[in-house]
Amino acid sequence: MGRRLRCVGVALAAAMGLQSLGFAKDAGPALGYSPANMDKRVSPREDFYRYANGHWLKRTDIPSADADVGGFTLLANNLNDKLLALIQEAANTPANKQSVSRQQIGDFYRAAMDLPRLDALGLQPIARDLQAIESAQSPATLAALLARLQLGFGVSPLLNGFTGADPKQSNMTVLTLYPGLQTLGQDEYASSFAQPVRALYRDYMVQMFQTLGDTEISANTNARTVMSIEGEIAAARLTPLQQRDPQLTYNKLSLDEAQALIPAVDLRAFITALGMTPPATVMVPDMNGLRTGQKVVAERSVEDIRTLLRWHVLSASASALGQPWRGLNQEFSRARSGAESQESREREVTKAIASTLFHPLSRVYVETYFPESTRRDITTMVNLMREEFAKRLQTNPWLDEPTRAAALDKLSKVDIAVGYPDQWIDFGGVRIVSNDYLGNIQRVTEFLMRRDFARLGQPVVNDRFAAPNMTTPIAVNAAYSPRTNSIDITAAIAQPPFYKQGADPAVNYCTMGAVIGHELTHGFDSFGRQFGPAGNLRDWWTPQATAEFTKRTDMLVQQYSEFTVLPGLMHNGAQTLTENTADLGGITLAHAALKRYLATHPQNKIDGLTSDQRCFVAWAQMWAYKARPERLRTLVATDYHAIGSVRGVAPLLHLDVFHKVFKTRKGDPMWRAPEQRVRIW
Repeated sequence: MGRRLRCVGVALAAAMGLQSLGFAKDAGPALGYSPANMDKRVSPREDFYRYANGHWLKRTDIPSADADVGGFTLLANNLNDKLLALIQEAANTPANKQSVSRQQIGDFYRAAMDLPRLDALGLQPIARDLQAIESAQSPATLAALLARLQLGFGVSPLLNGFTGADPKQSNMTVLTLYPGLQTLGQDEYASSFAQPVRALYRDYMVQMFQTLGDTEISANTNARTVMSIEGEIAAARLTPLQQRDPQLTYNKLSLDEAQALIPAVDLRAFITALGMTPPATVMVPDMNGLRTGQKVVAERSVEDIRTLLRWHVLSASASALGQPWRGLNQEFSRARSGAESQESREREVTKAIASTLFHPLSRVYVETYFPESTRRDITTMVNLMREEFAKRLQTNPWLDEPTRAAALDKLSKVDIAVGYPDQWIDFGGVRIVSNDYLGNIQRVTEFLMRRDFARLGQPVVNDRFAAPNMTTPIAVNAAYSPRTNSIDITAAIAQPPFYKQGADPAVNYCTMGAVIGHELTHGFDSFGRQFGPAGNLRDWWTPQATAEFTKRTDMLVQQYSEFTVLPGLMHNGAQTLTENTADLGGITLAHAALKRYLATHPQNKIDGLTSDQRCFVAWAQMWAYKARPERLRTLVATDYHAIGSVRGVAPLLHLDVFHKVFKTRKGDPMWRAPEQRVRIW
């Protein structure tokens, strides 16, 4: 549902096809459903979002160190406080009196918080990497260097390799080759609106290059070189929308065919340096991206390529170094997001541990904060939501019988896990020490990569709750994977505004129930529907059912593209289609399940609202959101999710019952004519 993943997580999420629900302390109303968040002076027929969230919007400020604020971020900040307490407890307990996991957490924290030592070390932690860059001359030595950078920093700027399931043979692990990843978003290298971002990035690079001993003139030259190369590669890569087309990205090539795309880098040497035996075939989702990497290496001078690689090492490690590198990196991140102040070191390190030692920290969190009763209750809700989806599939008016039968089969095989994995990843063999912060990060990064690389050519192992910042138990999220036809609902999301044990059923069904319905629907959206029940990419739809589905999703694209985010900035209905489809499916399924529940558990009005009305208010309050303009522009350009203020209202306009219970009529801003209301699932 949420924020951009770091480093390896970006590529892994793309490789897995994960689709997630998505997306400082609040001095205002409560986190989660509350009548105090509403502004009943606003008519729900005029502006339902402000009717549901008006007081929250007035009383909640964006924290100075944040780019936005909403249910996700507020819960994440509360969660970070709990995690920090666990981390500091581990850091303050002697190693011989605690488990290996707690020792690793404690030593990682101590190493990160020893700022005087980091300052004294200077560039020593990356000296060997910088020296290695100077020796890269041939395709083989460049290949070994790129592999070294990927293993040490998560990605390289020219070529990357990751293992995952073959989309058409989902039980087998294949190697996928990706072009390099860039610092800025794809559109930010050329679009006029992003000129301030480019200027900020260029100034950041100039200052950083000067710390390497460059003169101001040479630092400016080097910054222009990096900007030019990154912009060239970014322009050639698939767009975010194209990356969501599994037919376009399924390119299985022989290793020799892949080598022909980028002869300047010896692929066999690259793969060998990563620790794998070069396979006969590889996947290349973005062939033009690789071709452009070749063009860059072939047409640029050796010194230009070294400049790019030096920048990658410096920028990728800056947050783990001392001053001035850490401070320059923090200031760039702050200014780019529009935040008014930098986040605290404790908060920064907590996030680093959560994304690095994600299972050790998750295990401690689950043991402390996630009761089995919550897991059982949400599992019960999962089963009810699946039953509701099956009933709706059975009576869906536009599905033909062959597609209906196939859809029911796929739904029955969705593997849903709640809270945490049955099998934790064992980090015990990774050396974590109290005086080597960057080394700790790099050893974990290499451990996880080599663990995945060892599976090349082997049956796929589905590591549950293991995508950093997305599906780990301490990520505020839920996610569906079409390659495994599975859903992970994390322990961390089982809190307000998404769930409260024993709360009003109208609220729990239309928040957590809607989250579950959202993820189930992902298996049947415009991306997920292209994968069968075993996770294989194949067309199991009849032409008639496909035409009916497309007719409905085309209406969603058009309608969502009409929302204005900022003056002159419209929503991207095509880019956000899968998530918009899932939002519509989620609240539709949740409300239908609630009605079934109320048939045997009738309720009176509460706070002057019927169960139906509380359901829709709870949904809208789940998406209460404020963001700085810089953040909104980034999200519109890169995110597959609609903005929170759109998610809180747009799906409701398609439900007949919403219009009935709030008495909307033609001419009202919240009115949508029946023929414009989309029902898919």
